[in-house]
Amino acid sequence: MRYVRAFGAFWYDFLVGDRWELFLGPIGALLLVRLLVVARVPSDVTGFVLFALVAGVAAASVGSALREAGRPRG
Repeated sequence: MRYVRAFGAFWYDFLVGDRWELFLGPIGALLLVRLLVVARVPSDVTGFVLFALVAGVAAASVGSALREAGRPRG
């Protein structure tokens, strides 16, 4: 059981690390774009939406990290 827990902890740390939003954000963006594809939204629109969502997730994560870096610890 110890090996299974260590294996799971490794993959969690490898995939998620310190920023869970960088793991879940693009997955959510892909799910939303999948819905747009199923709804037959034109590909140029879905491509732009995917880019905007991923860029938004990245910008939010950087902003969050900068806010956390500015906070005093303790």
